[in-house]
Amino acid sequence: MTLEKNKDKFLWVMFWGAVGDALWAPVEFLWIDEFERVDNYRGWNWLNPGERTDDTAMALLLADSLLRCKGFDIEDQLENYLRWHKTWYMGLRDFPEWEGIQISKMMYYYEMYKNDAFTDKPRETDLSWEHMDWNGSLMKIWPIPLYYYSDPEKALFYAWESSKATHHTDLCIGSCMYYTWLIIWAMNWASKKELLSPYYSPVKDYRKTHELADILKPIIEWSYKMKDRYQINPSGYVVDTLETALWGFRMSESFEDWLMKVVNLWGDADTTWCIYWYLAWAYYWYDAIPKEWINRLVEKEKIKDFWEKLYKEWL
Repeated sequence: MTLEKNKDKFLWVMFWGAVGDALWAPVEFLWIDEFERVDNYRGWNWLNPGERTDDTAMALLLADSLLRCKGFDIEDQLENYLRWHKTWYMGLRDFPEWEGIQISKMMYYYEMYKNDAFTDKPRETDLSWEHMDWNGSLMKIWPIPLYYYSDPEKALFYAWESSKATHHTDLCIGSCMYYTWLIIWAMNWASKKELLSPYYSPVKDYRKTHELADILKPIIEWSYKMKDRYQINPSGYVVDTLETALWGFRMSESFEDWLMKVVNLWGDADTTWCIYWYLAWAYYWYDAIPKEWINRLVEKEKIKDFWEKLYKEWL
């Protein structure tokens, strides 16, 4: 595979993720008529201008584990997430940024398992029946396709395993695997038409690894192509989030175009941003960020340090 190994462009991916997280976190789950259009950082509740949330923290935790362990180590990842859960390691300070209910439940299971209170390994506890299908594992998936870009099948497998650590449901696992597949091939110069063609697979058919849940198949088969922006639902439900990201990617001709169409809608705005951005960066290699947003991003040096290390792994 031949990739453009440009360090500056590489570093933008996490900067932009964190910037978008900080920009839109104050308006997440508000209706469109409840806030003014976002064009700069603002404070909200415990959040100061330029501070990001769990969307960034969870991706950093996964990247941290991959770098320290020189690859995928599920136990280390769980320990990282538990440390964050208890001490807000990788967070901005020693009190909660935010934590999804599904992460909280899996950390409870994991801690009970460590204390011999549960006999089943928590990552093997399928929560599909509880309808715990939120977008938390999709929002942190980016380090997987980046670390394993040269081996798509391995990236697909570890996307599956990564979701199981915190979001063990068929919908979450399937969404992470499918989106990882798209990111990998976007990084390898697949066209937008190829990427969004149903079940695009230039090598081995990924469906043999994990059969996708029926509810995901209409999305992969472009059921969203006839929808307008008011029919798209950018909620915290992983199926809605996946559809919103793919709708935006298909309907936009540039990163800025998508920004105007989607992010300033209502819903889980910061997470929708992060998930869409992973694919958009891989495809557009967009690297223009207003300097003011970079300069005012809290703990930007920590983010830069992690992604410089991951860049070295990419070479």
